[in-house]
Amino acid sequence: MSIRWTFFVLVWMTPLAWAEAPAKLFYNSQTDFTELTLSLKKSSAPQPEFIEVAVTLTPEARARTKALSLLALHKRITLYLNGRQLSTATVQSVLGGPNQKFYVPRDQLLEMMPSLLN
Repeated sequence: MSIRWTFFVLVWMTPLAWAEAPAKLFYNSQTDFTELTLSLKKSSAPQPEFIEVAVTLTPEARARTKALSLLALHKRITLYLNGRQLSTATVQSVLGGPNQKFYVPRDQLLEMMPSLLN
């Protein structure tokens, strides 16, 4: 392999090597939430195929969320609920409040309902 080709490969591969896997934020509805509210239908919903889930975090879940979002600031984070991956987004600010909202696809929520009711 020539030096020119080696240089090309190194320059091309560098962004792939630096790309970080998203941080992972795991919630268990039985232990991490003190309240959970589903908005099944809203006239103002931007995407009706998603259900809004509003939760109040326990102090432990709140501390974990705050710490992880601080570490992942301006990076990607993937949210998991009861072992199921929900979404990946870029953290724009530290998530420190007790109340959080996220959106779950309708079909996925239907499958998750038994685990949310326990």
